[in-house]
Amino acid sequence: MDKYTMIQKLEGHHHDVVACDFSPDGALLATASYDTRVYIWDPHTGDILLEFGHLFPPPTPIFAGGANDRWVRSVSFSHDGLHIASLADDKMVRFWRIDEDYPVQVAPLSNGLCCAFSTDGSVLAAGTHDGSVYFWATPRQIPSLQHLCRMSIRRVMPTQEVQELPIPSKVLEFLSYRI
Repeated sequence: MDKYTMIQKLEGHHHDVVACDFSPDGALLATASYDTRVYIWDPHTGDILLEFGHLFPPPTPIFAGGANDRWVRSVSFSHDGLHIASLADDKMVRFWRIDEDYPVQVAPLSNGLCCAFSTDGSVLAAGTHDGSVYFWATPRQIPSLQHLCRMSIRRVMPTQEVQELPIPSKVLEFLSYRI
């Protein structure tokens, strides 16, 4: 690791972080933890922007730190940057949108370990403890022009540079994934 430099440490989960995935534009980072949560971070500022819970109500830090039958094992961003898949020990795979705080779809999956979207986002694959891989066809959606522009800007500009742009505050919030 001689040529690598640590630039940020994100803190917020109450248990092991077992999976992480950057959004296609690099502006967001999804992390999955045994504390029953998926966090969506701004990796440039260290802020938690969204929390997707797999246990309701969310457990206290003491409970989240122990065995809770809802350990989140994997998380994956779709190529559109709007959808996330997560799987947990509760035998479910969940499909989320970054602008919703609840799953938009849930499917059964026993013994899930990992998940990943295809490069075009049309398929979600999930691997299991028994050596199987399951596939789901995902709905086709065309992202809004606003979101496509946001992704184009965020591919080349970190949050700090975006916040310095001379544009209205609502546009800055949108470009920073804060609305």
